[in-house]
Amino acid sequence: MPQCVQLDEKTNRVIRVTESESEQWCKLYLGGNTWIKNASQKHVGVDYIYYPEHNTFSPPQPYPSWTLDDHFNWKPPISRPNYENNYTWDEETQTWKLVTVWVTDEGGPLQSGDGLMASSIPNYFTKGEPAVVTICDCCDFSKSTMETYYSNIVSVTQSNVLTTSETPQEGYTENVYWTSNTISHYVGNVVAYYSNVVIYDGVNVYTNVETAQEGYTPVYTSNTSPVEIEGYEPVIVYSNVSSDVYDANVHTEYTKVVTHYSNISVVETITYSNISVAEYKNLDTNHIVTPGYTNFYNEASNTSIRVEQYAALTPEERAEYVVQTIAPVTANLQSHYTQQTREVPTQVRELEGGIKAMYVQCDHVLV
Repeated sequence: MPQCVQLDEKTNRVIRVTESESEQWCKLYLGGNTWIKNASQKHVGVDYIYYPEHNTFSPPQPYPSWTLDDHFNWKPPISRPNYENNYTWDEETQTWKLVTVWVTDEGGPLQSGDGLMASSIPNYFTKGEPAVVTICDCCDFSKSTMETYYSNIVSVTQSNVLTTSETPQEGYTENVYWTSNTISHYVGNVVAYYSNVVIYDGVNVYTNVETAQEGYTPVYTSNTSPVEIEGYEPVIVYSNVSSDVYDANVHTEYTKVVTHYSNISVVETITYSNISVAEYKNLDTNHIVTPGYTNFYNEASNTSIRVEQYAALTPEERAEYVVQTIAPVTANLQSHYTQQTREVPTQVRELEGGIKAMYVQCDHVLV
């Protein structure tokens, strides 16, 4: 979607951005006369600067010493080192500072606060003097480290789980029904009588007889019989009943058919809340959540006032209040958490000569 931007008429700084194809629509419905359509190839934001002679934008200037290049991108006075370490620009010294570095195990394991010097391997550091930076984290160059955290059970959900088996097992119940009780009956059409129509004075008169006669038509009726009827084919059906119906002795002469065995068990699903060591320390009983304060209570009106209001009262009015000291509110949740540990993989590089290297955070060091 194309962008339209509103400019500060004095500085050409972008003060508002919206997705629209028409600056006229923006002027009409959003107000302001300095809307333009972004025709550049850049996706701009607030505080970008517009250059009308080039019809392009630049992002906000990150530092006073940085200058625009021909493509309207900000460039530092000194190019950023093309290393894998993490750098940040220091405007005061006009240099790049290292934030995270690759360290090798040439000088042995590292503890927080150990000094680092340049390694014999370019762009790497190692433990030693004279130190140009100190490490913030411990580093023993193992492929994983044990992390401590604290866990609290948030909820326990119970659910019934049905498990089935083809064979009998302890604790399992038969799931059966009863079958093979046959019911037979005979179905067909039988002649009920024979009928002949005679017309008297334009009226149909039916003559019905029980035996077949010339000129008479048989009239059939449907027959269903539980006993054998000659000339009729028997219809045989099977009925099934559940175990509870069978146990009630409603039906007899059934054969038990076991389909499977089942067992219902209760499964608990536990949800945990995990917090870091730092967060756990904030739950210390001695950690003050709300500081204590002094309150002044008026029993007659059942109201309380704070110090500022009490100070504005006359001595006579103050006599109606009782001084109360409200204790500070402290956190008391540590007892609900349990200390846990887990293995966390680390990023270790294998260099030539069996040297190991890890990426660690350090104090700023000037490049």
